[in-house]
Amino acid sequence: MNWRFLRALVAGVLLAACAVVAPAAAQAATPTRVMALGDSITGSPGCWRALLWKHLQDTGHPDVDFVGTLPAQGCGFAHDGENEGHGGFLATGIARDNQLPGWLSATHPDIVLMHLGTNDVWNNIPASTILGAYTTLLGQMRAANPATKLIVAKIIPMNPANCAACGQRVADLNNAIPGWAQAHSTAASPITVVDQWTGFDTAADTTDGVHPNGTTGIRKIESRWYPALVAALGPDTPAAAGLHVDGTRIVEADGSPFVMRGVNHAYVWYPSQNRAFADIKSFGANTVRVVLGSGQRWGPTPAAEVTSVIGLCKQNRLICVLEVHDTTGYGEQSGAATLDQAASYWISVASALKGQENYVVVNLGNEPFGNNQQVSATWATETSNAVKRLRAAGLQHLLMADAPMWGQDWQNIMRDNAATVFNADPQRNTVFSIHMYGVYDTAAEINAYFDAFRTAGLPLVVGEFGNMHSDGNPDEDTIMAQAQARGLGYLGWSWSGNSGDVGYLDMTNNFDPASLTPWGERFLNGANGVRQTSKEATVFGGGQVDTQAPSVPGTPVVSGVTSSGATLSWAASTDNVGVTGYDVLRAPGASGGTFAVVGSTATTSYTDSGLAASSTYRYQVRARDAAGNTSAVSGVATATTSAGGGSGACKVTYSASNWGGGNGFTANVTITNTGTSAVNGWTLAFTFAGGQQVTLPGWGATFAQSGGAVTARNLSWNGALAPNASTGIGFNGTYSGSNPAPTSFTLNGGTCSAG
Repeated sequence: MNWRFLRALVAGVLLAACAVVAPAAAQAATPTRVMALGDSITGSPGCWRALLWKHLQDTGHPDVDFVGTLPAQGCGFAHDGENEGHGGFLATGIARDNQLPGWLSATHPDIVLMHLGTNDVWNNIPASTILGAYTTLLGQMRAANPATKLIVAKIIPMNPANCAACGQRVADLNNAIPGWAQAHSTAASPITVVDQWTGFDTAADTTDGVHPNGTTGIRKIESRWYPALVAALGPDTPAAAGLHVDGTRIVEADGSPFVMRGVNHAYVWYPSQNRAFADIKSFGANTVRVVLGSGQRWGPTPAAEVTSVIGLCKQNRLICVLEVHDTTGYGEQSGAATLDQAASYWISVASALKGQENYVVVNLGNEPFGNNQQVSATWATETSNAVKRLRAAGLQHLLMADAPMWGQDWQNIMRDNAATVFNADPQRNTVFSIHMYGVYDTAAEINAYFDAFRTAGLPLVVGEFGNMHSDGNPDEDTIMAQAQARGLGYLGWSWSGNSGDVGYLDMTNNFDPASLTPWGERFLNGANGVRQTSKEATVFGGGQVDTQAPSVPGTPVVSGVTSSGATLSWAASTDNVGVTGYDVLRAPGASGGTFAVVGSTATTSYTDSGLAASSTYRYQVRARDAAGNTSAVSGVATATTSAGGGSGACKVTYSASNWGGGNGFTANVTITNTGTSAVNGWTLAFTFAGGQQVTLPGWGATFAQSGGAVTARNLSWNGALAPNASTGIGFNGTYSGSNPAPTSFTLNGGTCSAG
């Protein structure tokens, strides 16, 4: 729980790519030979292979030899890069021309990683024919080595500009691969399927709708290959222990997705309130985050007591997130502990933690930095060092890293540096925790933060949040709804015992589960709350692994088309467990263009807004379940917006305040509908004449800039403006020299008067 806050606007900065430095490779006497087989996604330059090789080196797998007749291409650091990634090749062509036997005889692989079929799909070759080629290639592998282990990918999605049908063709192939693998797998030569399709976004993760980009794309591909390859290396090879990261998800040791739904409990201040564990569980929670002390301000909680706490968690079938609170607000809060001191504490109680990797998450330190910007700027270095110390001490648990700035990361320090910390963890087993209070009082701010981690391919949970706070009014409804829709964990603050100034954050009155507060009722029993969405961990017998994707939703039906918006509805999907939501994808024009996710909904309808007048758009939808499985995309629906409005129906007031001593400014814009009819969806346009640049993402709208031209499209909650109604939007920006205000504004193409 954060005890002090400064209200701040969230300024967006794109996630930085992480530089990776390779250690010297250690060679074993008889290394396992691994062939990466595919097309340009594998070989040109295929830098996911470089990340995979480094991940293996960092986690105790030096005796792996990547083999192939093709040499490594540049990926920024030295690595074992031999491969069989032949750009432009088809699986059917390799089989037809008998090319694989020569490659096999030259390299003698023990394990083959095969991502193959993209070019076949592009050439409209049926899935059954591609699988026939797979069968031929598999026979050739087994002829060369009867004990070949094949790890075959459900290939990444594709959406090239010249192939509108390719997306569905990929889905058709991927849907057939598991059945093919099951039919052909043997004990001597097993086949493992790796899902490279789910969670891979052609808009965010590729350069051209086909090839992975050098940041999120290659990282997502590597994260899926790694656990399968480690498992194939054999029982003597250490694999991820217990709860661990899989792409953006947390999964259990058996691969079951685990989505945290739980409560924070202030144990260190109320060590006798141990009935709280059973009471929290009684509402269906699957996780409890337990406050401990490291000795600088509270405690220290000794190892024997940590063992007792873990026992209470296990007794009540709860995953135990253990955190030390002494770090809260370091750099601003007097007496706060450093993350290095927190790491020393965790190492001192390692005897209580080791062996509990299935049940325990180690939260390095609560809100480890305050609002001191100079100190908070060290978050990445200090967090990385703490992670490395715990790994060196033999702790293999899933680690959780809290954000700086009292946990709210209002300067995006964690968001922009999370990849650095993740890659500093030799086990790549760190999840990031954002605390959402007053800084996150709008849906736009919440979604922007969630989107950034999804785009980066990094795991995120909401470690704390409430329904109100002295620093602002958090939008708990959006936090919970979006966490559920996206499969993100959340932990509410807190069960009971808060001090008087924040007593409204108690979920129960005096630890009494029969006396819920308004916050407790909302969090535990309300929409998207714990009782409705929590699933018990499978380690406690909470269910089997769900690998079945929902059925394909119906083709959307378009209605309510205006000059800037349209409403879609569709027939629901079905699922063996349950559909949790739908993604809506949009592409520009009547043909061509790339489909990209533009929104998510828990229902079977969605209103898209902020569209350009007199323009055509195409839509598809796909379904999701709680395990993260996604359906194939639906059929395509087309919508053409009507002509835009005329002049004189709007008024825009623009004001900008320059920051003292710098070249930054904050702009606030008020849009008023001065017409006689409602505006349903809007796009505001204006031009800067002084070279000013908007710092994305802004607030109240989705901003974009090209040269001096700026557009701002409404968000889902402020797209409707009744006559005389207004909405406020704004952004931070930079300038050089003077900072003149725009002289004219248009709304949906119509000229507005200036206020």
